[in-house]
Amino acid sequence: MLKNKNVQLIDILPIVALIVLLLVFGITSGGALFSSFNIQSVIRDSIPVILGGLGVIFVIATGGCDLSIGAVAAVAATVGAYYGSIYGAWMTVLLVLLIGLASGTFLGLITSRFHVSSFMASLALLMGLRGFLNVCNVKWEQVYLPESLHFMNGFGPALLITAVLTVIVWYVFEKTKFGYYCKGMGENENTMIAIGVDTVKVRHIAFIISGVMAAVMGLLLISATGGSSSTLGNFMEMKVQMGVFLGGVLVSGGMRSKIYKLIFGSLSITVIVNGLTISGASSSVTELAEGIILMLLLYITILLSKNKGFKRKKSGASNEEPAGEIDSQIA
Repeated sequence: MLKNKNVQLIDILPIVALIVLLLVFGITSGGALFSSFNIQSVIRDSIPVILGGLGVIFVIATGGCDLSIGAVAAVAATVGAYYGSIYGAWMTVLLVLLIGLASGTFLGLITSRFHVSSFMASLALLMGLRGFLNVCNVKWEQVYLPESLHFMNGFGPALLITAVLTVIVWYVFEKTKFGYYCKGMGENENTMIAIGVDTVKVRHIAFIISGVMAAVMGLLLISATGGSSSTLGNFMEMKVQMGVFLGGVLVSGGMRSKIYKLIFGSLSITVIVNGLTISGASSSVTELAEGIILMLLLYITILLSKNKGFKRKKSGASNEEPAGEIDSQIA
C-alpha cells in the first residue's frame, strides 16, 4: 500500500512543481503572471518545447539523448521556407518533413547500427547543421516563410496542431508495444534483447521520430519569426531537455517516462523564463537560472537513477525475472 502511495506522489510531482512555480512568480510579479495575455503567451511559448519533447522523449526513454533537435529544426525550416517561396507552401511542408526524417534516420543509423554514443553523435550533427545553416543564410541572404503558412503563427492553429500531435504521440508512446519497448530499453536493454526485442530497430525508429518532430517544431518557430536567421532554434535542444527532465523524466529513461510529465515540465520551464522576465530579471539572469536548474535536474535524476539501481540489486531480482514480467505485460 505504501509503495503505491509513493508511486502516486512521484507521479504528481510535475503537477505540484508547476503549481508552486505559478504561485511564486504570481506573487513576485504582483499578479501580472495571471493576466490573460500572459497566460496565452506562456502557452504559446510552450508549444515549440512540447513539440520538440514529443519526439525526443522516445530517445530519452531508451536511455539516449538527442542534442541536434534545435539545429534540425532550424535547417529544416530554413531550407523548406526557401524552396517553398519558389515552388509553393506544399514544398515547404514536404521538405521540412523530409529533412527531419533524413536527419533522424542518419542519427539513428550512427547510434544504433554503429554503436556511437548518442551524445557525441547528436552533438556532432548539431555543430555540422549549425555550420550549414550559416552557409544557407549567407548564400540566400533573406529567407521568409510563404505567406500561406503564416496562419501557423496564430494561437489557435498552433495549439490545434500541438494537441493533435500530442494525442497521436501519447497513443504510440503509452499504448503500443513500440512505446513499451522504448521504456523497457531504458530500464534494462539486456532484458529486452533476452525476450526477442530488436533494440537496434527500436532505437533507430526513436531517433527518426525525434527528427521529424524537431522539424515540425522548426516550422512553428519560423512561422513565429516570419523568416530564418543564424539564431533560429538556438538552445532549443537545451530548453526541450529541461522541459522533459523538469517534468520528472529520468535521464536514464525507463518506465517513468510519461507524456504528461513532458507537458507539465515544458509549461514549468516556460513559466520560469516568463516569470523571471516580467519580474524584471535581465536575459543574462534568466539564462543563469536556466543553467542552474538544468544542473540541479541532472544531479537529482542521477541520484534517482542510482537509487533505482540500488533497489534492484537489493531486491536480488535476476535478469530472468524482469524478462518474464515484461514479457507477460506485453502479451
